[in-house]
Amino acid sequence: MFWRILKKDLKRKKTMNIILLLFVILCSMFAAASVNNIIAVMGGLDYYFEKAGMADYFIISRDSEVRSEADELLSQSSYVKEYRAEKTIFAASECYEIDQGKLMDFSNISVICDIGDTKLNFFDENNIVITEIEKGKVWLTGGVPRREGVEVGDVFTFSLGDTELEFEVAGFAKDALLGSEMMGNPRMLMNSNDFNTLCDDEMINSYSMGHVFYVDTDNTSALESELSDLNGIMFLGDRNMIKMTYVMNMLVAMIILAISVGLIVVSFVVLRFTIRFTISEEFREIGVMKAIGLQNNSIRSLYLVKYLGIALTGSLIGYFGSVPFGKMLLKNVSENMVLGNDSGVLIGILCCAAVVLIILLFSWGSTRKISKFSPIDAVRSGQTGERFKKRSLLRLGKSRLGSTEFLALNDVLSEPKQYGILTAIFAICTSLVMILAVTANTLDSDKLLYLLSVTESDVYMSDSARAMDVMAGVKTIRETEEEIEDILAENDMPGTVYLEGWYKLPVTANGNRFNFNFMKCSDTKTTDYDYTEGTAPIYEDEVAVTKQIADKLSVSIGDHISVNIGGEEREFIITAYFQCFNNLGECARFHENVSIPDNLMTAAFAYQVDFDDNPDSTVISERIEAMKDIFDNENVMDTKGFVNDCMGVGDTIASVKNLVLVLSLVIIILLAVLMERSFISKEKTEIALMKAVGFNSGSVILHHTLRFGITVLTAVIVSSALFLPLTKLIMNPIFGMMGAIGNIDYQINALEIFGVYPAIIFVVTVLSTALTALYTKTIKASDTASIE
Repeated sequence: MFWRILKKDLKRKKTMNIILLLFVILCSMFAAASVNNIIAVMGGLDYYFEKAGMADYFIISRDSEVRSEADELLSQSSYVKEYRAEKTIFAASECYEIDQGKLMDFSNISVICDIGDTKLNFFDENNIVITEIEKGKVWLTGGVPRREGVEVGDVFTFSLGDTELEFEVAGFAKDALLGSEMMGNPRMLMNSNDFNTLCDDEMINSYSMGHVFYVDTDNTSALESELSDLNGIMFLGDRNMIKMTYVMNMLVAMIILAISVGLIVVSFVVLRFTIRFTISEEFREIGVMKAIGLQNNSIRSLYLVKYLGIALTGSLIGYFGSVPFGKMLLKNVSENMVLGNDSGVLIGILCCAAVVLIILLFSWGSTRKISKFSPIDAVRSGQTGERFKKRSLLRLGKSRLGSTEFLALNDVLSEPKQYGILTAIFAICTSLVMILAVTANTLDSDKLLYLLSVTESDVYMSDSARAMDVMAGVKTIRETEEEIEDILAENDMPGTVYLEGWYKLPVTANGNRFNFNFMKCSDTKTTDYDYTEGTAPIYEDEVAVTKQIADKLSVSIGDHISVNIGGEEREFIITAYFQCFNNLGECARFHENVSIPDNLMTAAFAYQVDFDDNPDSTVISERIEAMKDIFDNENVMDTKGFVNDCMGVGDTIASVKNLVLVLSLVIIILLAVLMERSFISKEKTEIALMKAVGFNSGSVILHHTLRFGITVLTAVIVSSALFLPLTKLIMNPIFGMMGAIGNIDYQINALEIFGVYPAIIFVVTVLSTALTALYTKTIKASDTASIE
């Protein structure tokens, strides 16, 4: 009899059992995928760095002469356990040529490496280590090639010095050291024979050679202090700094992680609600089983067996669905990272087993209500006829609402717990979309220009070829600026051109000695920049620093520091703090009149152009397009484009936002359809009674639709009120990790945030509910007397 009852229940309650099965599948899929993603994200960079063979400290030099000096220092240092060095060649975007111009435009300098000499593991898109490259083929790293539309199979000519070689793009590699968007230095990996051909060029040896050192050490701070006097250094950094360059990638990963956790919570809440709902609905069956002599424990066992069967089936399906689902969630992050864990299968199985156990616990807890049911409940339709408190604050006689609208609002207010859960779920989905929209809009606007410590200009033009000429000592900064000014004047666009140079210099204070990046522009004034505390430097012996540098040197405003500029020690007094994203916040700014040899420049921002005739935005846009053709350079941007180019993840965040919107809409549709179908099943008698007293099918459908409309509208209002505090709570610490220690000026597109996305969510919810509510047409007035 026990199994016959169970078998008939599964057949008779198909709708509710399918609802339960779907949510079990969702729970299992989200749980298995999310926990694996949590492990992949939380230990992602460590996992990636271990696979890549990363060291503890890194040095990138820009000329071959540094090799012997660095070799000697590293070989004698007591802080160095082991170090490895690989020869590199530096090249600008102009070196990569195709028939239409350049293969790809980028503002920084690219690094060319011999795959046979690399001391780091590079991975293909399937996370397989690249060990060999055919002659005449190359692999490209970083996000620049994909962003510029480079495809596998593209053929281009590489020209540097007196050498010209033709290459074919074999694929895109993952580079742990320089592969993050914040580094912005694409690598080109090639065959040893091709690399040696380039090395045989005397001009390349003189101006474009360098080395990358991988150092294993237990004391990075002490080692950095020892390395502070090295010359010709382009980059110094430890493993933690490299990790921080992936902060925007980790931001995307953490957002996906939050989404996954949110989806798990939503699924379990709805699952618990659905189980309790189905048991409450089956008052008649429970009453009849008690009437024929079944005990409480027997009835509870019957339900446990039923839910165990559903849970095992759903978990099995959910586990297999979690594999592609998890990969889809991490797709945007894993393009330039190796994310994963070595126990994915076991973890997935354990997660699905945990889902089964949790469902059984939910079921056991929910079936406690069975002891409260009696055989008489089968006759009374589960009601005792007694109520000792008001059902709702509303009174039909005092309401100006129509009967249908009144019933919908009264239902929502009468069941605060039931509709409160729905409101919370809708609010979570809406808030996630809003937060991502604000973040994407902020990263894709000119609002963050001040965090790059750059002044506002009409046009920004990245030109790595001219910057390399300055660093090699071939030209001065002013000569390159005049070249651009002359070309602009010849094309009826006269203006002033200036360049923000970066200089990596040794700094000494309180016995501490480190290399820091200094920014300086002779054509701007220090008073043109933003500061968080103190006053801008107004004399040559004054300097502004970030709080990160001040903490590292144990200094504050008013203290002195010593900076080694070209072998000469100069004293400076700190007059101000400022915040910036550059070098993760470790930057300082000289007064514009400080004399620094141009060939000490290690990097630079884009050339900035201020036109003489103060054109409007329309004219500026036209001139940008003209400059792209004149200079054969696609890296000509307005302020918004420049910020987006420097941040490098605006498009990624936008794509994640769209993914979250789609997932939220899927959750909302499932929730609306399944819950409405549950309500119809539960309220069959009430619906029949409404039709018996004169309500037509349209009024019943409207009644059910309005309930969800009121719920989602409340959720939208709650989300609108909380999204900005939640955005600051989530995003400010992340921006702080990048160097921004003050407030962030978020870009809020009111129409998008408060109009478009709430409207989409509202329409989808209402439409899904209305279509599901059409099922009420099958219920007749005569069903009031039905005992089925």
